[in-house]
This record gives sequence, C-alpha cells and structure tokens, in this order.
Amino acid sequence: MVALPMHAPAVRHGSTVTEREDEVRPKRKRWRIWHKLATIGIAFTALLAGATYLLLEANSRRIDMTANELRGVEYLRPLTTLLPDLATHKKYTRQVGTSTRPAADLVPLRERINSGYALLAEVDARLNGDLRTTSADLNATALPAAQAQSWQRVLSGPQERTNTDAAQAMLIGDVRTLIGYVGATSNLVLDPDLGTYHLADAMVVCSPELVIRISGLGNTVDDLLTSREITLPDRTKVAGDVAMLMRHADVLQDNLFTAFRAMSTTADGREMRDHLAPRLRTAYLALTDLATMTTRDFVEATTVRLDRTAYARAIDGAAATMATLWTAILDQETRMLRIRQDSDMADRAFALTGVLAAFVIAVLLTVWLARRMSTDIGAVARGATSLAKGNLAERVQVRSRDEIGDMATAFNGMAHQLQEMVEEQRLSELHLRQEHDFVDAVLNVAGSLIVVFDRGGRIVRFNRACELITGYAFAEVVGRPFWDLFLPEEERASTALYYRDIEPSDLPAVYEHTWIRRDGERFDVSWSNGAIVDDDGEVTHVISTGIDVTARRAAERDLRDAEARFRQAFDHASIGMCLVGEGGVFLQVNKALCDMLGRTEDQLLSLRVVDVSHPDDYAVGGAAVAAMKAGSNEPFHGIKRYYHADGRVVWGQVTVSPVRPHNNAPVYLVTQIEDITERRAAEARLVHQALHDSLTGLPNRALLMDRLKQVLARADRHPSLTAVMFIDLDGFKDINDSLGHDIGDEVLREIAKRISGQVRPADTVARLGGDEFVVLCSDLAGEQNAVEISERLTSAVGKLVVLPGHEVEVEVTASIGIALSDNESLTPEDMLRNADAAMYGAKTQGKNRWQIFDETRRARAVDRVAVASTLRQALRDEKFVLHFQPVIELGTGKAVAVESLVRLREENDRLLPPAAFIQVAEDSGLIVPIGTYVLQEACRQLALWRADGVVPPDFRTAVNLSARQATQPDLARTVARALAAAELEPSALALELTETVLMDADTSTLRQFDELREMGVGLGIDDFGTGYSSLSYLKRLPVSIIKVDRSFVAGLVTDPSDREIVTAVIRLGQALGLTTIAEGVEDAEQFAVLQELGCDQAQGYLLGRPQAQPPALSVNGIAMNS
Repeated sequence: MVALPMHAPAVRHGSTVTEREDEVRPKRKRWRIWHKLATIGIAFTALLAGATYLLLEANSRRIDMTANELRGVEYLRPLTTLLPDLATHKKYTRQVGTSTRPAADLVPLRERINSGYALLAEVDARLNGDLRTTSADLNATALPAAQAQSWQRVLSGPQERTNTDAAQAMLIGDVRTLIGYVGATSNLVLDPDLGTYHLADAMVVCSPELVIRISGLGNTVDDLLTSREITLPDRTKVAGDVAMLMRHADVLQDNLFTAFRAMSTTADGREMRDHLAPRLRTAYLALTDLATMTTRDFVEATTVRLDRTAYARAIDGAAATMATLWTAILDQETRMLRIRQDSDMADRAFALTGVLAAFVIAVLLTVWLARRMSTDIGAVARGATSLAKGNLAERVQVRSRDEIGDMATAFNGMAHQLQEMVEEQRLSELHLRQEHDFVDAVLNVAGSLIVVFDRGGRIVRFNRACELITGYAFAEVVGRPFWDLFLPEEERASTALYYRDIEPSDLPAVYEHTWIRRDGERFDVSWSNGAIVDDDGEVTHVISTGIDVTARRAAERDLRDAEARFRQAFDHASIGMCLVGEGGVFLQVNKALCDMLGRTEDQLLSLRVVDVSHPDDYAVGGAAVAAMKAGSNEPFHGIKRYYHADGRVVWGQVTVSPVRPHNNAPVYLVTQIEDITERRAAEARLVHQALHDSLTGLPNRALLMDRLKQVLARADRHPSLTAVMFIDLDGFKDINDSLGHDIGDEVLREIAKRISGQVRPADTVARLGGDEFVVLCSDLAGEQNAVEISERLTSAVGKLVVLPGHEVEVEVTASIGIALSDNESLTPEDMLRNADAAMYGAKTQGKNRWQIFDETRRARAVDRVAVASTLRQALRDEKFVLHFQPVIELGTGKAVAVESLVRLREENDRLLPPAAFIQVAEDSGLIVPIGTYVLQEACRQLALWRADGVVPPDFRTAVNLSARQATQPDLARTVARALAAAELEPSALALELTETVLMDADTSTLRQFDELREMGVGLGIDDFGTGYSSLSYLKRLPVSIIKVDRSFVAGLVTDPSDREIVTAVIRLGQALGLTTIAEGVEDAEQFAVLQELGCDQAQGYLLGRPQAQPPALSVNGIAMNS
C-alpha cells in the first residue's frame, strides 16, 4: 500500500528500539551494586534515625519537664513548714495578747520560722533562675527576701494586735502566693500524667488552702468566745467558714482518690496509695470532727457550749494532721516524679542502643551482599562483552543458584542459539540474491506504477515506470519510507504510525491518493494493493500497482468545488438561513435555522414563514417585502419573534435580501435570522438583578423607592391612604453568629415568603438588606387596615421556623414601624425615614410589636441627627478634651498610669460626659475618628508630661477601645502612627476592651490584636466578669490586663459573694501572669482589702477623680491610714 487513505482503519501504536538508536543513546554514569545496596541501607538507617530522633526529642522534653517539677517540689518543701508555722504564730500571738498562752511558747516557734526562711533563701538562690522567682515575674511582696524582711518587721514592730494580725495575714498571703506561683512555673499544676497532676493539685492548691482556713476558723471562733455577745451574723459567718473548710477538704480527698485510681495499676502507685491513705483518713476525720464540734456547740447551740481550751486542741490537732498529710504528699510526689524520670532516661538509653545496633547490622549486611553479587554479575558482564566482540563460543561460569545464576544460564543458551542463527543467515542471503535478480526483470517491463514496501513502509522495489513518472531513480528511494518522498508534509506522521503495526485486513483493495513528483508537482494515482504474509499471518511486504488519473480528477474537482462553496456557506452558517419563495414558502433551510426553531428540514420545507411567526409580528417587514417585489434592492433589517416547536418564543435579528433573475422579478428572498433570545433574556435578567434582592428575589431599595414614588404621585391625583411598614427582625444577629450565615440566609428566605403571603398581590414587599424588610401598601381604606396587616405580619414572622435538612428550629420576632401618608407632601425618603423611626420606637418598647409614626418620634430622630452633627463639628473644631484618672500600684501607693477619658466641651464650656453622646457616635460610625483623636491626644499628653518631668519615664496611659474601632482593618497601623507621632515606646500604651468585643472578635480582628501584642502594646479586659462567663478566651486572646468591675468592688467589704468573686479574679490573674486592676475604689476599707488580697493596681474616686491636670503621683497616706 502506498499511503494512508482518509477512510483507513485506526492506527495501531507500537514501539521498537533499533540497533541504531542503541548506538546513539547517550552514555549514563552507572551505579554499581554496592552503591545501590548502600543507598538502601542509608535510607533505612536515616528513617530509623529520624524516627528515633523524634522519640528521643519527646523523651527529652518529658525528662526536662519532670526535672523542672522536681525543682518545684524542692522549692516548696520549706514553704510547707513555713505556712503552718506562720499560721500557728498568728494564733499564738493573739493568745499571748489575751494572756491565755505564755510568751515563752513563741520562742521555739519563731526559731523554726527563722530557720524556714533561711532554708527558703538557700533554695531560692539555687532555683530562682529556673522557676523565675524574681521581681520581674513575681509580686514584690511575695519574693522570699521580701517575706523575710516582712517577718523581721513583725518581730521588731509594735505589738498592737491590729497591726500584728494584718502584717501576719499579709505574710501568710505572700507565702500562699509564692506556693501557687512556683506550682505554675514548675509545671506541677500542668503535669500531663493524671496521677501526679492530682497529687500536685492537692499539694499546691488544696493543702495550703486548708492550713489557712483551719487557722482562720480557730482565730475567728476564739475572738467570738472572748466577746461580750455572739450575734446571729457571727454564727452565720462561722457556719460559712466551716462549709468552705469542708468543701476544700472534699476537694483534697477527691484529688487524692483520683491519684490513687490513676496509679493503682503499678506497684509504685499502690505503695504511694498505702502510704497516703491512712494519713488522709486521719486528716479528714480531724477536719470532720472539728467541723462537727463547731457546728454543734457554737453555730446551732442556743447557748454556746464550746470549751475554749478543748476547741484550741481540736484546731491544733486538725492543723497537725493536715501538716503531716501535706508533708507526706510532698514526699510521694517527689518519689513518683523520680520514678518517672528514671524510666524516661532508661527508655532513651535503650533507643540509642537499638539505633546503633541496627546501623552496624545494616553496614555489615550491605558489604557482604555487595561483594557476593558483584563477583557473579562481573563474570556475566565479561562474557557479554566478549560475545559482543564476535566471540560466539564464549560461555560463563557462575556458582550462584539465585537469579544471577539463572541469568548466566540464559546467557549461555542465548550464545548457542546466536551461533546457529548466524550460519543459517549466511545460507539464506545467497538464495535471496538469486531471486532478486529475477523479480527486477519482471517489474521493469510493466507499463503501470509498481512499488513494493516492507512492513515498515520502506521501498524495496521501484519499477521503471515509477522512475519516469516521479523523477526519482530506484537507487535514490530504496530503503527509504515512501511517505518522506511522495506524500505531503501533513500526511507523513499519520502514515508512519499506520505502518507500524499493519494487518492484512487493514489494506484497502482499491483507492486513490495524491503523490508528489521530484519537482514538487502533485498527481493523482488510483492504487490496487496486495499483501505478502508469512506463516504466522503477519504482513511482510505490500505490493501496490497504480495508474495516473490526475487529469480526470481535476475536472471532477472543479465542478464539486463550485457546488460545495455555496452549500458550505449556506449549511454551515452560524446563524439561521433560508430561501423563501412566492407566498412565503420555505424553499431551502440550513441546520442552524432547524436547530433554532426545533424542527427538521422536511418539516420546515412544508411550512410558510407565517406558520412559525408570532402573530403580533406578522406585519414586521411586510412593507419592505412589498417594496422588494416592486423592484427595490434595499435589504430589510429588523427584530421578529418566532415559535419554537415546543411552543416557546425565539427572538430573531432578521435580514432579508432579494435575488432576481434577468427579468427583474423576485424569484426568492435570502433571509438570515440570528437567534438573540439569550441576549434578550440576559438583558431582562440584568434589569431584574438591578432591581431585586439576590437572596430573597424581593424588590430592592431602588425598585421600592421607584414604586413608592409612583404611589405617592398617584395619591396626589387620586387621594388615598398609603402605608409604609418598616420591618426589622429581633435577634437575627444572634442566629447568624451562633448558627452561621447559611442558616441565616435560609431564615431570611422563609421570612420573605411569610411576609409576601400576608399582603395583597398589588402590594410591594422589599428587602433593604440584612434583616430589614419594607411593605408598601396603597389605596388603604383607613389606618385600621395598616394595623391589621401589621398584626398579621408579626404573627406570621413570630411562628417557629423549621429548616428541613438542618435539624434546627429557629424563633424570630419582628418590630414594625408604620408610616402613613394621607395626601401629605411627603417624599419617598420621608416615608421610609418615618417608618424607620417608628420601628426603633417599637424595639425600645419591648420588640415583637408595631408602632405608628408620630411627630414626637420625628423630633427624637431629629435630635439624634443633631447630636451626630454636633459630633462632626466638634471633630473639626477639636472640642473633645481628655480627663485622666490615676491608676495606683497597691504595693507602693504610687501612681503608675492614667486612664484617658473623653469629654465634649459645649459652646457654654459645659463638659458632656461620654454617656451623652457615645451611643450616637457608635450608631453613626463617628466613634472611629473620635477614638483615633483620643488615642493620639492621650499619647501626646503623656509624652509632654514625661518631657516636663511631671511623671516618671515608665509612666503609662490607657485608652478605651470601642467595638467598631476594634474591627477596623487598620487598627494596628493607627496605634503605631499615634505612638510614633508622640515618640513613645509601645509599652507606654494599654488598650482596654470589653469582654463582648473580645469574644465576638473574628480571625482578622484577632490577628490585629496579636500584632499589637507583638509591638508591645498592652491589651486589657474592661469590666471583667460582667460579660460572657467563659474563661477560655483568656488563653487564646493576647491580653495582659484584667480590670475587676466596680460592681464587685462596691460590695467587697459588705458582701461575701462579691469578695469571693474579687478574690477569684485576682488569683486567676496571678496564676495567668496578668495584671489585675480594681475599678471604683471609693473608701479606705476597700483599698485595704484589695491590698490584703494581693490586687496589683486600683483606681477610683478615693484615689483620684478624672481631671485635666497631671495626677498626683502618690497616695501613701491612704495606704497607711487603711
């Protein structure tokens, strides 16, 4: 066969690599056997080493954590004796003061305390670097050195009972603070193992708390027994102290029981349980007996029967058993931590040994295998090289019985067969040369073209007729693929693929094809093919005979080309085309028109144009067609509608031109019809989208205002009552925040359906955005009609919303504001604004209700606008001023910072507090520029005070941040610019936010907070405890300050629950390393209690009112008087 015909079977793909390709293939650097084995060994060892490294890394972190916990236990050991001794000393001092105990009893106790502080100083000198017990990390009064000094002041100071009790109470509190701090920094209270965690909790939290509460209960009852009269509040206070004592005892017992259960699976754990259980039982019984005695003989007794001496012994007994249990817990915690440390170190040694052993084994195994395999493979390689050089008698000897031995055997067999094949080939070549001469003589006498190809398409025979017609000699073409010489460039690749795997059935018997002569001229040949196959049915050669038919085919092509050009243009046009004859009958139609109208060609040819046209468009183009019949050659352009076979309307852009014969009478019309249905639909969709809400499909604000304008204009001509109802969903933001925006969108779509179902078809229901809807009702009979519609709307919206597929039920309500226009001169904007104001009035009255707008509400709306205008003018005129309230360090009585508070100066120089304008600023968005001004002015004022020496260099300022400010994307840049303008370091500024702002912060806002923290700006939580109850955000938010709300501080002295809350907040701040600031301190008693509880800082009218002048830098007098 000569070439691949257009209708030939698909090409089969195959691939062979010839010897010539092998010769030209580039040489690559070889990898020897030992390289590959070494690579495998190294990879194995690397994986093993990597896994071991990760295990060792985790093991080392665990060992380091255990070592830090052991340092913490060692640090706590002197504190476990100091705390009970200090509590006992406080009690003895009171008893010596009342002459119920000799002063000599204090001597050995004070020596023990002195020894305890000496031991604590020695431990602190060794461990303070690891446990961070320095003034930079810990309250100054809680430092060991500071405690020792405080103790010496107790010994050397005046012995008045009030001063002594207060000083010793503060000292006990400092010891308790130090215990909690060391427990946190040494990771004892963060231990990952359940058993040691609960032991540590019992040791760090429960035991010291019980020691303090035992002592406090004894002192309280002892004081009451010596008083003249015991009142009901006294009994109630003692009952509360007993309840708190037993609650902490139960917590201690629960912690130890949990530790027993967690460690009972090991012998060491059971030994720990056997050691602690008796001591726990003794201590718990002593505490229970003490509580029972106090309740029975003091709290519940009509006449107090409590013996003072017996009760003192019960107190001493409970304190002694508690001290014994505490020491035992400390010993067992040390023991269990050392056991865990030894186990972890043994695991590390075992892992290292295993890795080294695996590495040595891998190296030895790699070397042995490499040497054994290289010897045998080298023998086979040398034999193959000798065979390639022509030594056909070469054979190899290999001792291996594995795959290499099999390869050597196969090599020897191959060499033997190759030797036999070479001899057979020599004899075959002699016979072939004889046959070749005979065939050449036969082919050269034939007058037609005769070509013989091998199965690769290479020419092996080429007769004399081929040489004359093509211009090539046989010597020039033999052995070359025929497509490279005679076929066009574009057919060569496909023909070559066709010949790669040809089968006898692939050869067409007769076909025509175009060849190219040597001079580039093309000629057509009619070919007949025959295949030569071997015994296996495979094609070995193809014999093709051909006749030159170039002249005959040229004439036929000219005729076909002329017809095809017109048909191609008509049939394959992208737009519909047709020829229309007299009477509007279709004479010829193309495929595009058939597709456009949904009919076959035969169906259209049986119809007239009018049969598929829209009735309203019959007359379109009629005058132009009549003019064409009258002799006009002017084409017609227009838009018409046609009917699709399925009944839908198809819009068409129509062009009609006449075609005339010689007599100038129109024979037919050439019509082009472009389908513009989608374009018309797109234009309609764009108009709909511009005027409707994409979520609910309701009219949007633009369409609503247009219809409202039309309704009001019609009402001017034909008086009638018009109502606009502004609907706002109550609580919808909570649905979005808690359930997500997808659920919120579903709710909005359901509410839109409900609202639409409660109004008349002629009324308009629109969505303005968010959760705001508007209903426009015209031609109402009276105000009662609007009320009835509003009642229906509130009822429909208030029904439970069930969302299929989400398994959630949602309840929302609606607040509706009604604005009425009865021939008043109101604009659409007036109506919408009045309805909005009425809606806000409905919300303020409790939501889920309606309200009709009146002039009073208009006045309030005007007032809000006036306030907003005043705020804008104040920003331009710089009418905002700052007042500064000092923040006092409780430990020193010195002012360390101020809180910057904004005021608005009116025209009469009267100052307005924030409550008078902040809400309007929030609603109008003016809070952002106001907040920026406050931030810049606070930084500038602090810089001036520092420069003038009014405040020390480390003095700071705090600024409140609103919810809207916190969500601004440029918050961090705004703060940085304010600091840079004032040339202040970031640590000079603290930003205070409410809990709600922090809890609602999204990812972008949190990223801003992190950036501020990295700059060094402090972040504080204002009014802590009054917002969300979850404390988890303290871990994920970058805060460094918490402010105790003034409502808790107000009841600090009189309300025990407020005191407990304040205590908990302070301890929480201490445990997390946060600065605690108490707000609203107004009397000296509050100040003293806050000092006693360890609060860091405070502010309030007692310490200084907000003022424009620099604050007083010290309030030591208050601290001393308290």
